[in-house]
Amino acid sequence: MTDETHDEGPESGESAQPPPPRGRSAVARSRLVLSAAALAVVVGAAAAGAALAAGNGRPGPASSRSTPAAPVSCGAGTPEVRVTGTGTVSVTPDLLVLRLSVHTTGRQATTALGANDTTTAAVLHVLRAGGIAARDLQTTDFSISPDYAATGSTLTGYSVDDTIVARVHAIASAGTLIDAAVAAGGNAVRIDSVSFSVTRPLHAQGLARTMAVHQAIAHAKAIAVAAGRRLGGICSLRDDTTSTTTPGVPSFGAFGAASGALAPRTPAVLESGSQTVSDDVTIVFALS
Repeated sequence: MTDETHDEGPESGESAQPPPPRGRSAVARSRLVLSAAALAVVVGAAAAGAALAAGNGRPGPASSRSTPAAPVSCGAGTPEVRVTGTGTVSVTPDLLVLRLSVHTTGRQATTALGANDTTTAAVLHVLRAGGIAARDLQTTDFSISPDYAATGSTLTGYSVDDTIVARVHAIASAGTLIDAAVAAGGNAVRIDSVSFSVTRPLHAQGLARTMAVHQAIAHAKAIAVAAGRRLGGICSLRDDTTSTTTPGVPSFGAFGAASGALAPRTPAVLESGSQTVSDDVTIVFALS
């Protein structure tokens, strides 16, 4: 009988032996792989944070921020140049302001007041019929006062005064309108004043101001070039705006009783003239 040899496992009751330990090179390679993975995670997190910051509009690193402009150097020891510019704009008035008064008297205050109310209503009716809007009519300076004899001790009656201010946009027909108002009120109406203006004064002032600034800058540049310097920033600026009006003068026919208000006559002649708006600026520039 032939004996056979068999590989037998561990006998019952004996524990399995652990695998033999790895060499030092295998451990080093494992640690290197782990370190590379950790580095990749850190780099990835940093990139994600930068992308998130860019998406949210937050500023990036300090090196990418824009450098603010250097402040203007002004003060003691800094070369400066002071220049003045003037701008002038001439405009034709498109608005007439009429100021007229109604003066009535009576032995009794109620009589004088009733006469004034009637006359004022007639004048306002003519002005409205002539195209004056309600927003352009205003009653001001209303008063009732006693009248005395020359001796100052005897009461002779009462006076009532009422003032109407009308803004007339149709200047071409203003003369006819004024004559009609005077005719409606008779000798109780007097024209106190007639003045002209523009409805958009700020527009003309803005044009004059722009011209003045441009002129001042041109002067400063010319001076800097002639002196071999470079024009720097503005150290100070002063602005003064003035307006000068050449008023139109109404003919004598517009003045109430002196004109024979109830008699036929030629309408009052009005010349609007022109209005000059000017602006002066003084600018101090630094030189470099």
